[in-house]
This record gives sequence, structure tokens and C-alpha cells, in this order.
Amino acid sequence: MSLNKYVGSQVDGVSRRGRVERVTTRVLGNDWGTLTPPALGSWTPRLPVSVVLPAHGGQHRLDLALASLAAQTYPDDLIEAVVVDDHSVPALRLPHTRPANTRLVRIPDGGHGAGYARAYGAHASTGEILLWMDADMIADPRLVEAQARWHHVHPECVTLGRVRFAGHTPEDPDTLSGLLRSGTLHRTLDDGRHHAWVERRLAETDDLRETDHLGFHAYVGAAAGLRRGLYEIAGGVDPELDLGQDTEFAYRLWQAGAVMLPERAATAWHTGPGETFRTRLPSERFRTKVLAELMPHPHTYRERVPDERRRVPLVHAVVDIAGAPYDLVRGCVDRLLDSAETDLLITLVADWESLTAEDRELDELGLGLRLIQANYLREPRIAFASATPRTAFPAPFLLEVPVAWGMGQVALSRLLAGAERSRAGLTELFPATTATAGPGVRLWRTRALARALRVREEGEDVGEVVSALHGRYRIHAGEETLTDLSLYRAVPPLPRRSPETRTENSGRDQEARDPFDGFGQADDGGPGGLDHDPPEEEGGAGPDEHGPPRRTPFLRRLGTWIGECWQRIREAHGGGRTDGRDPGGR
Repeated sequence: MSLNKYVGSQVDGVSRRGRVERVTTRVLGNDWGTLTPPALGSWTPRLPVSVVLPAHGGQHRLDLALASLAAQTYPDDLIEAVVVDDHSVPALRLPHTRPANTRLVRIPDGGHGAGYARAYGAHASTGEILLWMDADMIADPRLVEAQARWHHVHPECVTLGRVRFAGHTPEDPDTLSGLLRSGTLHRTLDDGRHHAWVERRLAETDDLRETDHLGFHAYVGAAAGLRRGLYEIAGGVDPELDLGQDTEFAYRLWQAGAVMLPERAATAWHTGPGETFRTRLPSERFRTKVLAELMPHPHTYRERVPDERRRVPLVHAVVDIAGAPYDLVRGCVDRLLDSAETDLLITLVADWESLTAEDRELDELGLGLRLIQANYLREPRIAFASATPRTAFPAPFLLEVPVAWGMGQVALSRLLAGAERSRAGLTELFPATTATAGPGVRLWRTRALARALRVREEGEDVGEVVSALHGRYRIHAGEETLTDLSLYRAVPPLPRRSPETRTENSGRDQEARDPFDGFGQADDGGPGGLDHDPPEEEGGAGPDEHGPPRRTPFLRRLGTWIGECWQRIREAHGGGRTDGRDPGGR
């Protein structure tokens, strides 16, 4: 049985089961104010809703939760309630007062925890709209309708219900029914307690309309809803996370281009233990030890995670090296590896499968590919692919680097700073002497690219769509920041630092990143328009302050050995030596 876990799958943040589902409505950034949902009580719903309630014990609170769902204003024949029993002792049972279509499923042996329960409940449910609700909550009668109306209007919406903490718990479902009939539910339950950090973020971002890259922090999985298609596009809840699963899933929804919006009419109250215990917020240690491995944002926690434990990179760089000579590839890739920003994965795109054909004689380019693969095979930040990835999902950024461009040590840091300062969906880096119409280095925001691929019309340029939805930012750089490697007859590759050297130089890398710690925070006056291109930066960055590390005697000997191997391969295939030595000479 598949729980639709994204790890190791082909989930790309765009397609559902390999097919891109087109979206007709275009939303700029996260400005959900352009959407117009129907008024409550004045429309006819058509989509079935599955309310998933993970539960572990607490039969009395579950009775109240199901009784509140039985009184919803949404049509009863369109509501499915799925209670997921996480090995409760004694086992949970369904009460008399509940929605007509209510099922109780039990987690199989071997699975446990909140993440597994959410994933299992989504897998077992059938509704087109998924709505999460904790089993110890009492729902306002409009909870389902208030959220479902947004999902009828736009399939990329993620609705955030209004979570409160009850100051008084009804004795039984009959007492709760009396409060619902008399209209005194709010007055009886609500004592003002809520998630303070959520309300603070909503207040600072105009209810997420003007949010930055951390908009997903407002997501609380206890009362949130989304379309099943978007759930699958983002890869589903990670069943292995028993804590922090909502935050990590919200992060992936954000990278997939979700439009997150608060719906204050969808109120639900937690009953039972106090606020601190009930929320089960991940501790700082958990955020830095576990979640930061899966989430490059926020930077504060990510910076404490060693490079080798970063399972999702901040930047996924793609270099198409098909047809490129060995020296040119080394010059481009080694400069990327030497970048001050080390939180990246580099994918080299070429016809690697051709190297496995035993009956095929390799030409000079094929031999070059084999040498490139052997050279980078043990580099943990290098991957090989036969096709260009559609997006960088779940990484926040996709970096497209033409193989002829060599990026300086601070070039990537400068691109990231420009992207966050402008909040642009596409940031482009051009040499100062080249017109912007020519090819350059492109940094795509994954969130913007994923959404653009779903809304663009046939034949429409994806770059123009991203620019219209999230803005475009252009930077002109000097030769020290961006070098045209094709101008050189022979491109000497930079020496690649070993993991030990990279650890020793972590202080230097940190200095290079410190100026950008406040990504997406209060703007310092940089351009940030969504419906137009911000002004281009002029001038180039200064020369790299530290320069590449010196070659050690071992690296010199290794380079000489690799070069001699390359010359002998050319000799064996009749290509002749290029170093001027006699055949077979040393």
C-alpha cells in the first residue's frame, strides 16, 4: 500500500500521477484577494469533502468532534468523516451522533504516529477535498462550508481554519447540540486563547497577501483543507514524521505553488489539555536536528546542519553538458562547487545511458563523458541525469547554468540575495558587457515555476508567465562574478576542496552568507513588484576576496595522472596526443 510519500518518488510539485493538471485562474504571488468565493449559505456545493480525524484515545472528545461534524451546513451527503485510530487502548468506537458517512479505520501494525495517521487517513478517504481536523476539536457548523467554497473556486488554495482553545468543554454530545441550537457555541467555548505566532504572522503580512518565503509558517494542520490533486502534487504528508509533519508538509505545499489563505469563519476549538501540551510544537532541537534536514527555510535553523545531512538542498543547480568538452565542463562545475554558498546539489545532464552500451565504440565526446563521470562520481553534491528536471522541488530554487559560463565564488550568493530582496520568481545574471536578451544564468523560484507550468497556455513562454505572476529581477555582473569560459582555448579547472577543507573553511562560508541572513524580511528598499520587471542592477561584484585554495602536492600529482590517462585514451582511439609528447611518452 502506498501512502503517497514523496521521498524517493517522482513527485515534482507540478504533476499529479505524471500528468499536469491545467489551472485557469492566475494568482499573483500569494494575493488570494483576487479570488471571489461564494457567500456562505447562498451557493450549491458539488465537491465531496473527506474530513480526516487522526485519533489516539480520548473517546469522549471524539464523540464531541463527530457530533459537531454532524451539524455542518455543508450537505451531509457530500461529507465523509474518516477516523484513524492510532493503536488506541481500548480501541475507539463510533458514537451514535455522527455524520451519516463516517468510517473508522485502524493503522496497521508497524505504523504509528501523527504523520502516519494523517497519511493513512488521506489514502483511505475518497473525497475530492481533504480537510484535516484533530479528534479533540469541536467544529463551528460552518467549518466545512467556509473552507470548501474556496476549493470550488481555485484548485491551488490551502485554507487555514481559525484554531482556538476551549475554556469550557460540553459534558456530552446532547449538551453540545443544545449550544448549537441556541447559537451560544462561540460565547461558551471561546476564552481568547489561540496560536499567537499565527495571528502575528497574519497581521504582519496582510493575511498572507504580502508574505515572504516563510508564508507556510501560518499553516496549522489541525483545521486545514486542500484539494486532493494538490495533496498528491506536493507528495502527501510524510508518514515517518511523528512531530513537525504539518510544518514539513506545509513547506512542500508552498514550494508546489499553493495559495495559502486564512478563513476565519472556519473556527474549531481544542478541548482537553492545555495549550502548550496540545499543540505539540517541535522543540528548537527537533527543528534543527530533524526538520532543518528537510527544509532549507528558515535559514536560522538550516545553518546549524552539516552539509552531509542536508537532504533537501537550498539550490538545485542544473548544467546541460551534452556535447561540451571535458575542460569546459570542469571549468563550469568546479566553479559551482567552489561557491561560497555550499547548500546546493548539482545535476549534470547528458546521455549517460550511452556509456553503458557494451557494443558501442565511444567517440571523443563519449570518452569525455566517461572521464567527467569518473571525476565527480564520489562528489556528494553531484548527481547525473539523462533529462533536465522540470523543477527543483522540493528545493526552493532551481539554478540553470549554461556550461559555457563560470560563476564566481559569490555569484550564487548574490543571485539568492537579489531573489529574496525582490521576491522575484525569476532572477537572471548577465555579464555587464552582454545585452540581457542573450543567454545568462537563471535562478527560478520553485514555487513560481511550478505554478507557471500549470497555468501557462500552449506555446506560452514559461519565463514570461513566471515574470507576470511573481516578477523578474535582472543583475549585470562583472567578469569576476560571471566568466565566459568559451573565450579561452583551454579552461583550467579550479581545484575542488575536499570535505575536510570545506569544514575548515566553514567560517569563511558563513561570512559570505551573513549579509543575506534576513532573506525575505523587512525590505531595504529593493524592488519587489509582481506585475512588472524591477530595475536591473548595474555594475559588477568586486573580485573574490579569498580566491581558490592552493593546490597541494597530492592534488598536483592527481591532476597529472588524470591528464595522462586522458592522453592515453585519445591515443588508443587514434586521436593522437594534444600535449606535444611522443606517443607512449611520459
